[in-house]
Amino acid sequence: MLSVLPPRRRLEDGATAIVPLGPDAAEPFAAAVIANRAHTEPWEPIHGERHYSVAGQHDVLRRDVAAWESALGYAFGILDVDDGDRIIGRVTLANVVYGAWRNATLGYWVAADVGGRGHAKRAVSLVCDFGFGPAQLHRIQPAVIPRNVRSQRVLAFCGFRLEGRAVRYLNIAGRWEDHDLYALTQEEWVA
Repeated sequence: MLSVLPPRRRLEDGATAIVPLGPDAAEPFAAAVIANRAHTEPWEPIHGERHYSVAGQHDVLRRDVAAWESALGYAFGILDVDDGDRIIGRVTLANVVYGAWRNATLGYWVAADVGGRGHAKRAVSLVCDFGFGPAQLHRIQPAVIPRNVRSQRVLAFCGFRLEGRAVRYLNIAGRWEDHDLYALTQEEWVA
C-alpha cells in the first residue's frame, strides 16, 4: 500500500488530456459511452442496459473514486483539448497490487470519431507517466485481442513488449477470447 495516495489531477500532452472523473461528470461521460457503444462493444464484456445510461455511468465513476481512495485503481477520462475538453474515452490502471508486485492492468478506449489522431497513444503515455511516477508502480500490463491491430500499434509506440498469448483469457462480447499479453516495467519506461 502507498503511504500517500497520488493526487487526482489533470495530465496533458498536446491535444490530449487525461483527468480523473467523479460522479459529477456522469452526464458527459455517459454521452461518450452511449455514442461509442457500437464501436466499443466488440472489445468489451457484455454490459447490461443500465451501463449505457447516466445512472449507470454515475455508478462507474463512483466506483472509480472509491478504487482511487483505496489505491486499487486509477481511472481517467480522455479529453480532446482542441474540442473544448470533450470527453472522448477512458484510460485505466486497474487491478492495482502493491507490495512485492507493484503491478496494474491497463485498459483504454477512444471514441470512433477521433481515431487515428494520436489520442490513444498520448493517453497511454500520460497514464504510464502517472503509473510509474506518482502511483509508484513497477509494472503495467495490457491484454489485447490479437485481431485488434490498432491497439497493438498504440502499445508498440509506447514501448510495451509482447510477452505471450493467454488462451480464452477474457469473456468479451459473449465469447472467451484469446489475448496477447504485453508489459512494460518502470526501468524500461525510464530508459
